[in-house]
Amino acid sequence: MTSVFALIVGFPLNWTVGVKTGLAFLIVKNVVFLLWLRAFPQQYALVGGIHFLILAGTGIYKFAQAVVVQHIANGLGSYSYWLPLAYVVAFLAFSGRAALGASLGVFGALAAIVLSYVTTGVDLAGLKRENSVLLVQVLLTHATFISFFLLFGVLQNRYVTAIAEAQSEARAGYLDVLTGVANRRQLMLWLTSRLDRTEATGEPLSVILFDLDRFKQINDTYGHDYGDEVLQRTAAAVAGTLRRGTLFGRWGGEEFLVILPAAAVTEAQGVAERVRHAVTDVRYDLPVQVTISLGVTQAQPGESLQALLKRADEAMYAAKHAGRNQVQAA
Repeated sequence: MTSVFALIVGFPLNWTVGVKTGLAFLIVKNVVFLLWLRAFPQQYALVGGIHFLILAGTGIYKFAQAVVVQHIANGLGSYSYWLPLAYVVAFLAFSGRAALGASLGVFGALAAIVLSYVTTGVDLAGLKRENSVLLVQVLLTHATFISFFLLFGVLQNRYVTAIAEAQSEARAGYLDVLTGVANRRQLMLWLTSRLDRTEATGEPLSVILFDLDRFKQINDTYGHDYGDEVLQRTAAAVAGTLRRGTLFGRWGGEEFLVILPAAAVTEAQGVAERVRHAVTDVRYDLPVQVTISLGVTQAQPGESLQALLKRADEAMYAAKHAGRNQVQAA
């Protein structure tokens, strides 16, 4: 946009053909890069690298022309003032070390040009000494730019790391460590929210509470490590058979809870049967046949969370008393 604006302004101000041609080139270059990124966003680093090389190469060349060839007779040239953009592109396109290396490469080239100007030729009328002050200020400005972007990158990395750690800790507070599914706290939040919605809209809500049959025998016979594996594989099997939008987690011990928003008890019974078969179909390397008993219930108008869970628990124990490995509804 700045190049377009400058080109528009350049015509009434009668800028030279060379300046206007350069601005037109910048516009075309930027449009090409934008279209390239839109078509191939995964090539962001490549586009950034090419853009950096064009900015840095052109800027260094223009700076050398103004300083070494023209001896700053016409100033540093308008393009030289845009050289810090190369540092911006470097830190956007490259990783921290690569960006610092590229920026130091540009800075080193500029410093070499300044050194060449200061140490060669004759200082007529003290102009070289006067200009050297300007050039040192330019180098200090560039060093400040690089330092700023380096510091900004460090602070940004610390900020991103802190956010990631906070999110990880937050997720850990709502996930069961052993199975990786939602824990009781998360399930309670989900249930409370869905019950409120049910009360407000009249939309049905059903839950499935199930328990592994004779799980204590598995622990006593094969050890708690194997019992943990059974819990993990059970959770994975159930999670794999549930549809999107179904909420599932470990209620505690060997009990798990499935929350079915917008599902009546008849549909929930069908889901429970799929869950039961999914768990039964899991094969283990030891002679273990894992089954579950499931209690299904639908929330009633005005029913509390505790009452809903109590009915689901009663249905689950009814399934156990009826012979286990089955579904009972309440």
